Amino acid sequence: MRSRFEYEAPGLLKKIILTVQAPHRCRSSMRAWVFDKHSGVRFQLSKDERAVLQPLTSRLRNGNTPPKVAVAFDHAAEAILDRRRGYCFEWNRLTKQTSAEWNDWLGQTNPH
Repeated sequence: MRSRFEYEAPGLLKKIILTVQAPHRCRSSMRAWVFDKHSGVRFQLSKDERAVLQPLTSRLRNGNTPPKVAVAFDHAAEAILDRRRGYCFEWNRLTKQTSAEWNDWLGQTNPH
């Protein structure tokens, strides 16, 4: 199964380039991006979105992400897009999930 969304965390090289280009900027403002392979849209995650997605993004592996995690990430990324279009129900539900609920949803997949 091919996932629709791709998580893009700023790597070390990107952080160095941005630090050289804009040394006054706080590096903490560098946030991850999500790329939608269907539409070609790339959007930056807000701090609250990144915090909610942390249980998922910590489980993402380059090339060998478990299928349940990939499906859950696609679902969460779709909820973010819907939220930005004004449909917040699913996003609000995801923000209220506890760590135990995330683990249950992901089938007890170990984040490490």
